[in-house]
Amino acid sequence: MENELKEKIIISLKNLNIVKNDNVYIASDLRPFALIRISKKRKLKIIIESIMDVIGNKGSIFSPSASMNLCNTNIPFDVSNTPSYQMGSLSEYIRQIEGSVRSMHPFWSVSGIGSNSHILKNVSKHSYGFETPWSRFLNIGVKQINFGIHPSRAVTLIHHIETIMGVPYRYNKEFIHPIIYNGNITMEKFYMSVFYKNSDAKKRILLNEHFFEELQKSKKLKQENIDNMKIWCFEMNDFHSIVTKMFVKDIYTYLENEPTKKPYLV
Repeated sequence: MENELKEKIIISLKNLNIVKNDNVYIASDLRPFALIRISKKRKLKIIIESIMDVIGNKGSIFSPSASMNLCNTNIPFDVSNTPSYQMGSLSEYIRQIEGSVRSMHPFWSVSGIGSNSHILKNVSKHSYGFETPWSRFLNIGVKQINFGIHPSRAVTLIHHIETIMGVPYRYNKEFIHPIIYNGNITMEKFYMSVFYKNSDAKKRILLNEHFFEELQKSKKLKQENIDNMKIWCFEMNDFHSIVTKMFVKDIYTYLENEPTKKPYLV
């Protein structure tokens, strides 16, 4: 059964145009795999082994390891030991793999393994923007793979695009948060893009579906099925190219409506 699952994953990845030396970012909800009679830990291992078999030792795997539960708390962040929060079992598994590298941000970090995982070192203290993991992902042509969750519901790259496009309904908020270094705690400044408190800006009810409709029209979104599990794949640079043009046409394209309360107006 394990070999059969691994073979199905490998075939699907190849059909999604994942190839040797690729760098991939994984978002996942593995509940559709729940009925497979293999232990949870073995399933996670099989998924990672399958990806590595396809991309080889010069490829890389990245995944979210955010810990947003620390935001507005005094709980220290330890880049080596703080668990991810609500990012899924596969993301947490990748974070804990020996040799995994994690970016330094107490709220929005990313973990990675493989030849290019080093790009997560010495990143900006901003959650999104230049010299964050997201800009570096674009630089090396990362492909995003979504297991079991449609990318419209798991595409953090959209917030990087909001940041570089300078959307007016968000601003970069400064947080001073405790960080653990070698057993010692220091207070450091970090930044994250947030909504203005007194604005009525609201995300679209359908979230990012309209972005992926455009990606689909351009034949840049691929999909495969493994039993009950759907898998999607797209190139981050394709998403970036299409969506930035949509923001040029309408800077409020991420929102349900243009806000009527604009505290950012001078």
